[in-house]
Amino acid sequence: MNRPAILISSLIITIFIMESCTTKCDCDPYMDPDLVSEYELKKSVISTNSTNFATGFESVFANAKSGSFADSAYAAQLCQAIIEPVRFFTDESGYFFVESYNAWMVAHATKPELIGTYRYNITDINGKYYVHGMVEAVKYKGYGFVDYYFENPTTGLDTKKLAFVKSIPAVEFFIGTGFYDYVPEKYYVNEEVAMKIVENATKSMAYGLSGGFSMIADSMEKVLFCRQFIDHIRFFDNQSGYFFIYDFNCVNVAHGTQKDLQGQNLYNYQDSKGNYVIRDLVAIAEGSGSGYYQYYWNNPITGSEDAKEAYIERIPGTTYFIGSGIYYEQ
Repeated sequence: MNRPAILISSLIITIFIMESCTTKCDCDPYMDPDLVSEYELKKSVISTNSTNFATGFESVFANAKSGSFADSAYAAQLCQAIIEPVRFFTDESGYFFVESYNAWMVAHATKPELIGTYRYNITDINGKYYVHGMVEAVKYKGYGFVDYYFENPTTGLDTKKLAFVKSIPAVEFFIGTGFYDYVPEKYYVNEEVAMKIVENATKSMAYGLSGGFSMIADSMEKVLFCRQFIDHIRFFDNQSGYFFIYDFNCVNVAHGTQKDLQGQNLYNYQDSKGNYVIRDLVAIAEGSGSGYYQYYWNNPITGSEDAKEAYIERIPGTTYFIGSGIYYEQ
């Protein structure tokens, strides 16, 4: 498989190239510029996830000139509904929280008792005013990393955490997520990094949309909500990362880059290699509920049909699935 046509560097992945060995030896993996550490991988996952959800919320709230979404109390409820079911990373220690620019907790996936509390002067076990750092980051830069100690939901212990926060300007909120532990000696090739980002992002979005649906009764409103939430989400250095959503009848519900497909039935669509792409994706969603699939699809960056590897996840409680993926150079 050729390298994906993406530049992982934009996702905060920094590879430090050490001096090469002068004698034959079993060199540490971090000396290979083509390998990415577990720490940098997790930084990329949390920054991508926070940015994706912040973009989705901004799309919804910025366009809510009237109606329920325009009400700040309802906006807070929607934030909680969307983030509450979301968990990611293999140990499911990844989750979201939402706070206001004034440091009031708006929503929290694992500690709902914090909702409505004032957080600005809260300190961690080392006396660090970590919310100060979050508020300053989103107010003056729009995003940022903040480290502090917080309870790890998988262990119940206060553990060092690195979080990434991203502003939602339309409502003066910010969303954040983070990670607690990593395997310092574990390294990945760029293709693995890209697909782990895709898998975590897609799983998170599937569960987030499912939570959002709990506050929307009308089926057409759910469709419009999907389209609006994923509309402006792009990731990877060349912005080739986006989401698509189909129902189990092969009808496109929403597409991040090809709006002309929305509402169309692609049951009979074949790629240039003869794959019935959407049928195959539906089979995965109806079967295991999630999985990987390789096919050919229009690359929004090159404008040509390129090899693509996608990860899809069924949206819980629905007959929809959401997917994303990476393109490969030919």
